[in-house]
This record gives sequence, structure tokens and C-alpha cells, in this order.
Amino acid sequence: MKVLLLSPQPFFEVRGTPINVRLMAESLAGLGHQVDILAYPFGEDVAIPNVTIHRVTKIPGLPKAPIGPSLVKIINDMLMAPKAAWMLAFGRYDVIHGVEEAGIMAWALAKIFRVPYIFDMDSHMTDQLRYSGFLGNRMVLTMTERLESAAIAGAASVITVCPYLTDIAKRYTNPEKVHQVEDIPQMFPSPPEELTPVSLRAELDIPHDAPVILYTGNLEKYQGVDLALEAAVEVIKTHPDAKFVIAGGNAGRVESYRAMARRLGVDQAMVFTGSRPLSHMPVFHEMADILLSPRLGGTNTPLKIYTYLATGKPVVATDLPTHTQLLTKEVAMLAKPEKMEYASALVLLLRDKTLREKIGHYGQRFVEENYNHASFRRKMESAYEAVEVTNG
Repeated sequence: MKVLLLSPQPFFEVRGTPINVRLMAESLAGLGHQVDILAYPFGEDVAIPNVTIHRVTKIPGLPKAPIGPSLVKIINDMLMAPKAAWMLAFGRYDVIHGVEEAGIMAWALAKIFRVPYIFDMDSHMTDQLRYSGFLGNRMVLTMTERLESAAIAGAASVITVCPYLTDIAKRYTNPEKVHQVEDIPQMFPSPPEELTPVSLRAELDIPHDAPVILYTGNLEKYQGVDLALEAAVEVIKTHPDAKFVIAGGNAGRVESYRAMARRLGVDQAMVFTGSRPLSHMPVFHEMADILLSPRLGGTNTPLKIYTYLATGKPVVATDLPTHTQLLTKEVAMLAKPEKMEYASALVLLLRDKTLREKIGHYGQRFVEENYNHASFRRKMESAYEAVEVTNG
């Protein structure tokens, strides 16, 4: 089939949804489909066999869309719709695959061009608007929910990434149309030969025997980096040599958290690296003793969790549905999203190497057995079989 994949984000860049879109495109191409991705004007031009990247028009002076709802995102979506229509008019596509809010766009375009569509739910948009605070108007939220539910109901197939979203989708459509396609551990390019855990410690001024507690990802508020800093206040009382390495985030966010660390008196324990190349991540993981996911908001399981588990290092995650719909106490350390509880979990692991190794081993085995490329491709194939039935 020829697939028009609408991805309302910069593509490609290193964060959750673009990583997932890349994985889907690679899997679909591997299954014999031809894929055209339509994305925002920013991002890296990656080469994927049988996949072509198209972009909406770049408006001079309009910045890159930030993570989460924004006016910039709305403008880019408004530019995406007519370009998608033009591509459908001349491209002879067999299916429209709409990611996040582009699922609603796919629903509208499908009515015009009589092409089946897939609604790909990486999040529940109505919930996202509520907890982000971007739109507080009840009438607008109600309208968004109605559009989203109608788009789910009309889809030939609905793809979700976690149980929470699966339950929502099944409220609005035939459960047999809903396909849960969870993320899998991220594959990284090979690191530079000169970059090793030893050289990275030297670069970051971390003593060779200091325990490293690592967070990777963006520094948006919902990720809970504030909680990690607050927990650090307690951790360094018993482990003053511990280093919290925060890898990711733009310059503004990094400086904001540096200032917070100074206010809390933990700046000597914190190492902020900013954004680093994908190829560096395996070395960061190898250097770490403990991996952090202090996330406070959202409903989907963070992509980083699958990657964390694959490293064989213990993960300390907040005891919230965003994590517990995947994680159990056997494969990760779960702690209440409160600084003393979170700090206690970290201290327990720092004191007990055997426990660290046990949890890390169970987590690694869990993800290797259940969330791998073969299982991802099978699930994507199943989601697309419903479309083939519709076309047939």
C-alpha cells in the first residue's frame, strides 16, 4: 500500500513521538509499503529505504514548534492540512495514517478523498490540553473531545501505545479495531571510538568512583526534573559523592534548572549536559548506576522507559499510571511522587548493589522478551490488515 503518514511534529528529532514515527515508517517499509511522511519544516533529513519525507512550508520568523500544545503548532497544522490535501489529490494513496491531532485531520481528509485512515493515538489530546493548561475554555475542550471521539470512531484502525489509551479508544469504536502497539527500546548509532564511560566521566568532571544517577530526555515540567532535584537534597545527606546527570533540554530549560539547583544547595551534585547526540546515549547509560523517570504528568508510558530497561540498569520511576501500566515492582523501583519517598528509593539502591543488579536484570529480561522489533512489526502488520480489509 501507499501510505501518507501525517506527523505533526518536527521530523526527525530525538524525542518520543518523532522516534516512534521513524520506527513505524521503517516497519511499514519493511512490510513492503511505500511511505510518504508529511511533517513540520524543522528536523533532520534521515534516509529510510522506501520512505520519503515531505515538509509543510516554512514561514520566515516562525520558530520551531515546542513540545506540547502551542500557537506555533496550530499554525503548522493549518499549513499541513492543505498540503496533505494536495498530496492526496495527486498521490494515489491507499491509506492516511494520522498521528496525534493529525488523526482528526485524517478523518476530515478521508471524507473528501474517500480513502481509509488510521488514527494513531500517542496521547489523549483532550487530557493533554487539560493538564498543559494551554486551553482552559470548557466549550473548546468539549468540542475537541467530540472531534477526537468522532475521528476514533470512523477510523479503519486505531493504534494506541499503552493500556490507558486503549481503554479510551475502545469507548468510541469497535474494540477489534484497536491495536495496542507499544514502543520498544530505542536503537542508537555507534558512539565515537574516543567516547567511553571513563572519558565521559572526565569530560563531566565526575570522579571515577562516584555513583551516577542519570536522567535523559527533555526538561518540560511534566517530566518531573523538579522532583529529582528536590530528592537530591536528601540523597546527598547520606551519599555526598553521588552525581545527578541530567542529559537533555534546551539552553533556557537547562539554565532554569541550574538556578533551581543553586537555590536548593545541590548544584555541586548536579551535572547538566544539555542536548547530546544520539550516539552518545549508550555511553551515558553505561556510565550510570541508576536511571531516573520522575515523570509527574501525562498518561502514556514514556519511550525512555523501554530504552532504560534494555540497559540492565535499575530504573526509579514515579508510582503513577504513566509508569505502572507497564512497570511492576519486580522490574523497576516505584516511588510515590514526593521528594522523601523518591529520595528513599534512590538511597536504598545506592546502598544495595545486589538489589540494583537484580532489578536491572529483571527489567532487561522483561523488555527483551516482550518489546522488540519483531513484536512491533507484527503489531503494526495487524493494525494495517484492517485497512486492507476496508480497501478490499
